[in-house]
Amino acid sequence: MKLNVLVGDVMTHSVKTVDINDTVDTAAQLMRDERIGSVVVLGDKNVKGVVTTTDIVYKHIAGKKGHRVSDIMSTELVKITPSETIEEAARKMVKHSVEKLLVFDKDKLVGIITNNDIIKVEPAIVEILLEKFKIGVPFPNTDHNVAECESCGNYSDNVEDVNGTYLCSDCRSG
Repeated sequence: MKLNVLVGDVMTHSVKTVDINDTVDTAAQLMRDERIGSVVVLGDKNVKGVVTTTDIVYKHIAGKKGHRVSDIMSTELVKITPSETIEEAARKMVKHSVEKLLVFDKDKLVGIITNNDIIKVEPAIVEILLEKFKIGVPFPNTDHNVAECESCGNYSDNVEDVNGTYLCSDCRSG
């Protein structure tokens, strides 16, 4: 069975934001109050970056860098669209070593999806994500989909349709 859950179905729609001139303390307090791991940084009503708990700990606290969110924000944004699948989101997260993706519909920010959002919907993908992160093997190219073998129930990026049944390489050969 192929997994076709879309990003738009599981993303968080209400993205918390801070202004590019806000202090790191303001961002940290918002993150604490909302129990979230990141905030989007806006400047002139446009997305300028993201501040995560990791940015605050590594750059601001441990690195003694900056007082404003603009000093510590990540500006290399990894984006996805609501119409892409959560498997595609997981691949992007692994490829770019991030835990969150900004969801854009054309040029408009419409949400955010985290690795936790994916895990809540499809717990079986946890094993795939952990294994790829642990051994540092890149996901296969996007021509392949992660799918469940209908014979053994394992997930694989090497599942093929055999007479109407999706089978992994082990089940096809054995």
